Amino acid sequence: MNHSLISASRNTHAKIAALAVVVSMVFMAVISASGITSSDSAHAYGPLVKATTTTTIAGGQPIIR
Repeated sequence: MNHSLISASRNTHAKIAALAVVVSMVFMAVISASGITSSDSAHAYGPLVKATTTTTIAGGQPIIR
């Protein structure tokens, strides 16, 4: 009778949930043990632009609506 997830018994649902928890814990353990470190700073490529002065583009007044 356990051919469909809809008609599966309570025991089958519990097995599926337990398997999902175990697989996610193993995945997290592998990721933690792999030594992948996250960087808190983003890497930017290209020219550094500081927003300190106002610039006008193409000689017109900006339209704000």
